[in-house]
Amino acid sequence: MTLERRKFIQMTAMGLATVMSGIALPSLAKQKQIQPLGPGTRPLSITMPTPDGKYQFLVDGKKQVISITGEKGNLQIPDHSCIIEYTGEDGTTELSVYIDHETTDSYLHPGMPSKDVEAELEWDAVLLGNPIRGGKVVASITGPANTTPEVEIFDIRGNTLIKEKVTKSNTTDQFTFDVQPYAKGMLLVKVSCEEFTKTLKVMHGN
Repeated sequence: MTLERRKFIQMTAMGLATVMSGIALPSLAKQKQIQPLGPGTRPLSITMPTPDGKYQFLVDGKKQVISITGEKGNLQIPDHSCIIEYTGEDGTTELSVYIDHETTDSYLHPGMPSKDVEAELEWDAVLLGNPIRGGKVVASITGPANTTPEVEIFDIRGNTLIKEKVTKSNTTDQFTFDVQPYAKGMLLVKVSCEEFTKTLKVMHGN
């Protein structure tokens, strides 16, 4: 077979393959167009007369944790009718709300703040007033509620003046300690709970 004849056969084969591919492509594109898409989501604006914080909901059984601020928040819900479930403010009543597929705003009865989120709060401690006045050390402690951090106050020589466990009932609580009986000067305030420890300096003045 001559070289010219081979080239002719190869060119003809390539041309037929191109034509066949051009015929098949519209069919594949059409198949993609008719494939069903997954369910979408949309925001649902909720009003809940409850303190600011994190709240947990189940939307069709799927967990969502959202922030409620000024009694307002937003949930992501499917673009079809769904069920919202959450725990009431008494901590025991399980509430269930049906949301129609056209609903964009919903009023919900008060719920209970999410304990899971509270447990993930970062600890922190600050002193209010430095130097202190009136012999009172005021410590503001941030962290999970229903915990008992320990506060230890000692002088610059390391002598313990006050050592007390305090009970937190909120995310941020303030505690007052009377150091008036002790000598004036620099004091160290150590706040600790679990793996958190922070030591702060404060001047015990007049």
